[in-house]
Amino acid sequence: MPAIGSQMQYERLEEPCRNFNILGSTTIVDPKDGREKIVLSNFAAGAVGNVILMDSMTGEGESIQLPGDHGAWAILNVNNEKLLIGTCSKFGYLHSLDLKSRTWAEPLRDENESYIWNLTLGSDGMVYGGTYPGCSLLRYNPQKHTLENLGRMSDNPKNIYSRYVYGDVPGYILISGGFDAPFLASWNIETHRLKQFASLDTVGVVQQITSEYICVGSGKDNEKLSFWDPNSFAPLDDSTFKDKRMASKGLMLKDDRLLRVRGQDYYTFENEEDQPDYKRIPTSAPATEIHTITSDAEGTIWGACGFGQTIFYYKPEDKSYWNSSQITSSGGEVYGMSFHQNKLYMSAYAGGDHIVYDPSKPWDELNNVNPKTLNSVSPQLIRPTGRTVVGPDGGVWTGWSAKYGKYGGGLSRIDPSTEEVLSWYDPIANQQIAGLSADDTFIYFTTNGGASGLTYNQDVRCHFVVWSPEGRIVHKQPFPKDIVLRNVIAAGGRVLVNAGEHIQIFDPSQMAFVKNITIGEACSCMLETDHGYVLAFCKNHVYRIHCITGEFEPISDLPGSVGTAAITPDGTVYFAHATVLYRLVQAAETEKAGKLN
Repeated sequence: MPAIGSQMQYERLEEPCRNFNILGSTTIVDPKDGREKIVLSNFAAGAVGNVILMDSMTGEGESIQLPGDHGAWAILNVNNEKLLIGTCSKFGYLHSLDLKSRTWAEPLRDENESYIWNLTLGSDGMVYGGTYPGCSLLRYNPQKHTLENLGRMSDNPKNIYSRYVYGDVPGYILISGGFDAPFLASWNIETHRLKQFASLDTVGVVQQITSEYICVGSGKDNEKLSFWDPNSFAPLDDSTFKDKRMASKGLMLKDDRLLRVRGQDYYTFENEEDQPDYKRIPTSAPATEIHTITSDAEGTIWGACGFGQTIFYYKPEDKSYWNSSQITSSGGEVYGMSFHQNKLYMSAYAGGDHIVYDPSKPWDELNNVNPKTLNSVSPQLIRPTGRTVVGPDGGVWTGWSAKYGKYGGGLSRIDPSTEEVLSWYDPIANQQIAGLSADDTFIYFTTNGGASGLTYNQDVRCHFVVWSPEGRIVHKQPFPKDIVLRNVIAAGGRVLVNAGEHIQIFDPSQMAFVKNITIGEACSCMLETDHGYVLAFCKNHVYRIHCITGEFEPISDLPGSVGTAAITPDGTVYFAHATVLYRLVQAAETEKAGKLN
């Protein structure tokens, strides 16, 4: 890294992160050729999603890009004439594809919603969908191609999800939502009367609807069953119906085979005992958002996708890259990545998973050999918002946020020699871990009022905490309510804490903050470089900060927001914006090469 005052530029390298993340599926009889097609709805994080039409017999595939948004959970076949897609995570579009002409109708949306969770056909011939963040019920008219919002489905303002809707009870739409107070409600199609008939531990999933009962699963893995009368919506005796539960086993094909998708692969089977014959999804995986990067000892950049439980590497020397299969059985994405003793330690949402991978050994995730999923911190903790660092004790530490519908957080530690996992829940009550770092003596973390499935808690006072490797608070300092703390980095004998457009510098020898510097831009990522300096990636620029004096200056502009950066052993700095990997080089070098972006 050049001396302070020298100017840098960013160089665009590659889009090395490429993966499928299949959120929904259905089947159609394709009006173009009369053949059965499997339809897979693919979410492309940081890009535009697509649907994949795959011949159920030949396995040949066709990819059709959505008109907009990252992808979709919601997918519905309407009479083999139209394919309806309800998107996420930015716009909540209702897309309609004419299957014969392969043309999209004009996208529809409610400007207050960003997710449509699923779509169901009501007994009135209309299509209904549940939303986030408005906890609303949407109604789509397939004949007129119009979309309307029928209002909130919960009186609780903290409930922001109407996550699943079901149209199998004639005259009604069932809505399952939450997360502050999970509920199950019925909406009368004729009278528009909403009736909440069940309070649940978690957001429920309707397993089966018959003329006799509605079977609802809730709790971890939906194993807690309850039964309800489909006419009166009164509770039924569980013992009467519990043996009649019919769990979904996969997507049913017309020849009675079942299909399952697992990460980048799929397989079909007739019986549960059949040995899976995995096949790759038969189209090219799109470039997707880079969520996390780190470097190994040889200077190879390793990273994780924004959604989809895959990892990748990029080799700067020859610009080659590789993408993995699924790394763990839970859905979500990797937040924390840290190399230790030549192994890659990872932490992942949504299963609260710890994963360890040895790149020198063969890949065998299916048998939980390599990568290997260790003990989880779920259900209490699910999202590793603080990411992962190696502590002064040689343990691998991760900072977490609590389960859906709960304010809180915690820490976990992996012992690399035994792979034992220890955890500490809610060291600062009702606050998630926002940032995590370590030096030769302590672990440091920040907390804030963020949560999964809930709005930000404005009433909390964020904390900065010094934590001992033995698992206790050495020092803690609350901040005023109007200051939101995020990332933190220990470097150069100090600890830098991101507080809005300010960076505060903490001296561990004094157990006190000794300097406050005003950057003037919100900082999204910090990285230790050399000789007691830190790079702060802010809204528009990269700043180089001296950890002791607090002196800082911009050294480069940026192509956009940066959430992750890494430095290789030779001092080269890499960072990611959206789907693209970049590196910092001297301005003259970039201009000479003609690669300035």
